[in-house]
Amino acid sequence: MDLARYAELFRTEAREHLAGIDESLTQLADGGGRAAIDALFRHVHTIKGMAGAMGYGSVETLAHAWESRLGALRDGDGTTDARVIALLYDAADALAQHVDDAVDGREDAPVAASLLARLAAEPGEASDVSVEVHEQAPSTDAPAGESAPDGRREGLRDARVELRHLDALLELTGELVIARDRLLQLHEGTADRPIRTAVQDLARLVGALQQEVLAARMVPVGQVFDRFPRLVRDLARTLDKPVAFEMAGRELALDRSMLEAIGDPLVHLLRNAVDHGLEPAEERLAAGKPAAGRVRLSAARERDAIVIAVSDDGRGIDRARVRDRALAAGRLDGASGGLSADVLSADVLSDDALSDDALMALLAQPGFSTADQVTAVSGRGVGIDAVASRVRAMGGRLEMSTSPGTGTTFALRLPLTLAIVRALLVEVAERTYAVPAAHVVEAVEFDDVDRLEEEGTERVIVRSEALPVVRLRRRFGEPIREDAGTQLLVVEAAGRRVACAVDAVLGQQEIVVKRLDSVRGAAALFSGATILGDGSPALIVDVGSLA
Repeated sequence: MDLARYAELFRTEAREHLAGIDESLTQLADGGGRAAIDALFRHVHTIKGMAGAMGYGSVETLAHAWESRLGALRDGDGTTDARVIALLYDAADALAQHVDDAVDGREDAPVAASLLARLAAEPGEASDVSVEVHEQAPSTDAPAGESAPDGRREGLRDARVELRHLDALLELTGELVIARDRLLQLHEGTADRPIRTAVQDLARLVGALQQEVLAARMVPVGQVFDRFPRLVRDLARTLDKPVAFEMAGRELALDRSMLEAIGDPLVHLLRNAVDHGLEPAEERLAAGKPAAGRVRLSAARERDAIVIAVSDDGRGIDRARVRDRALAAGRLDGASGGLSADVLSADVLSDDALSDDALMALLAQPGFSTADQVTAVSGRGVGIDAVASRVRAMGGRLEMSTSPGTGTTFALRLPLTLAIVRALLVEVAERTYAVPAAHVVEAVEFDDVDRLEEEGTERVIVRSEALPVVRLRRRFGEPIREDAGTQLLVVEAAGRRVACAVDAVLGQQEIVVKRLDSVRGAAALFSGATILGDGSPALIVDVGSLA
């Protein structure tokens, strides 16, 4: 039998178990005891069995040494102190490397003798830490020929599909949605009842297909989150800072393409939180805080978006220091290529305190950093800039809030999928634009609301709330006319509302999102483009840039 064709399947399954190993090691380090050891045993044993079937000797050898060490721990002959945890992490890294080497056809190099010796011979000293013992759950990895436990007999419920097939299916579904909308427009007003019925049935079926394809692409964010406890742990050791790391919302689902794209931004934000955000232990104690800093990674659903936040309970961002650094570097001088004062805020040059928006605009500039020196972790001024650029490319927005002495939160506000969204179509200067419906609160006639002027800003009163007016003709660089902007679109982003003046509201439609490459330094007015039912293109408005 040609085993080479099963190599990638082996890699995929092995990586799932390697992710489980990382999660179980984190639980073991946090005092997970017998339950964590049992979970580790199941993952390692499964990899060992698969490697043996494939003939990957080095993977099988290392996994067997793992089992022996875990057996000693489970039987109470070992210890789970920091030294042993570090050993098991080293073994996990080596196992992942040997899996890739074996699948890629590289020489099946022997496992490092020193690692095998540490796993096999390192004595376990008596531990003062009690291990909570639970009854071991029956393993579902029953050998061939043996019956499985009662029940997960139902038969196969999952299938592995290559991502390229899901991507192609999504692309084809998007084209079907465009064709459906075009057909719906063409059949409007026809008197032929059978044609109307057939078109309506087709539209319903395409809509159902679209939902199923999108559901097939959704995966829990935990698949990305689970690799970060190890990252934070290693950072804490490198920087000699005690850190308590928390995660929430791992079960929330996100499109696969989004999931792949958020990994790097979260790495930057977590490194920033541990290095810049958290104070050293002695400084925290002097301020009346616990010695261990807290870093939290969370995911939450908000309407048709998902918000992934990295927060810390550290010192907060020193606004005055950022302002002084920006002034010294010419970052607030438009002539020097930095951000001009009117872009940040009208009084930024005379006020010691920067608003969150102004602070965010500065921190996201390429090369800007408040670090006194460059370290192996940070200080080069690329982290927040890289995060903001990546999030904008995904059609999302990076938000920030900070408070002195309390901490800082960076939040990635992202669409659930990059593919198909419902949008409100508006007309501005005889061009059609799409506004994501998730951000639209309501549409009102301009003549039906009261207007006022506050500090040079045009405002309208909508439901007893004074909202600033954003005239999209002016924002998009179109000529202003007295009779333009007859309707208002109230939109909300990051908890802030504005009233956008448009020439007309054309209606709602599901649109297929085509991403645009963002130009560095340019205003983020648009997050993508789409093709309308009549075949014409339309730009998708980035509501975050308006609010």
